[in-house]
Amino acid sequence: MREMLQVVGKVAAHDVPLLIIGESGSGKNYLAAAVHQMGERGEAPFVHIECASIPPDLFESELFGYEKGTFTDAQTRKLGKLELSAEGTVYFDEIAALAPNLQAKLLRAIEERRFTRLGGGQDVPFRARVISSTASNIDSLVASNDFRRDLLYRINVVTIRLPALRERREDIPVLAAEFLNGRKIDSDAVDILCRHSWPGNIRELRNVLERAALLEDSDSIRAAALPLEQVGGAKQLVSAAVYDQWTLERLEENYIREVLLQTHNNYSRTAEILGINRKTLLEKRRKYGIE
Repeated sequence: MREMLQVVGKVAAHDVPLLIIGESGSGKNYLAAAVHQMGERGEAPFVHIECASIPPDLFESELFGYEKGTFTDAQTRKLGKLELSAEGTVYFDEIAALAPNLQAKLLRAIEERRFTRLGGGQDVPFRARVISSTASNIDSLVASNDFRRDLLYRINVVTIRLPALRERREDIPVLAAEFLNGRKIDSDAVDILCRHSWPGNIRELRNVLERAALLEDSDSIRAAALPLEQVGGAKQLVSAAVYDQWTLERLEENYIREVLLQTHNNYSRTAEILGINRKTLLEKRRKYGIE
C-alpha cells in the first residue's frame, strides 16, 4: 500500500489518464476521488460514471448530452456528463463493461478532446482528466476482442493496482477503528476479522462492522456480535461440500441471495460485489427465481 500511495502521490499532480485495477469492494472509487482531490483540479467537479449501471441505449445521451428536439422527450437541451465535468475529473467506474460500439465513441472523444451533443452540430471541448477503473482482467478482454486495445492505451498511461484486503491484513484493525468511529472492539473480535478471507474486501468489512455495531449492546464490539454467517464462510463451504453436496449452481444461487440480503436488494452494489454487471445479475435472478 505504501508503494502504491507513493505512485499515487506522484501522478496526482499530473493530468495523465489513470487506470485503477482492483477487486470489487477494494476501494477504487475512493482512490479515484482522492487522486482528484490531491491534484490541481480538486476544486472542480468530480463526475462519477457507473458504466455497468447505465443502459447501453442511454449511454450516449448520458455521456454527450443532447439538443432540444433530438427525440420526442427532449423538451430542453441536456448537458452530458463529459460537459458537466468541465475542468475537473471524469471517472469511468468499471469501464470494461462498455459495449464495443460505445468504447469507440468514448475513444474518439478522449483522442480529439471534443465531442458533439446528440442532435447537435457544434463541437464541445472536453477538458477533464480521465480516471478509469475495473475489476475485470482487462488484458484478457483485449485478447478476446471484448475491449479495444487502442482505448486501453488511452486510459492507462499510468496503472494503479489496488491490493485486495486479504493481501494487507495489517490494515484491518486500522480500518475497523475508522468504521467504528472510535467505538472499542475486543481483541478476539479483531482476531476473527484478521483471519477472514474478505471476498467483498473493504465494502464487506464495513458492512460486517456496521451490522455488529447495531447488534452489540455493550460498549465494546465482541466476537459474538459479528455476523458469523459471513465470517464463518469457510465452515459453510465445507458443510455444503460434505453434507449437502451443493452443485455449483446452488452455491451461486445461495451466494447471490446472501449478497442481496446484505445490500438490502441494492442491485448495483450486489453486482459490484459479485464482479458482474447489472444485466448479468438480473439474468441470474430470473434463472434462480430470486425476487
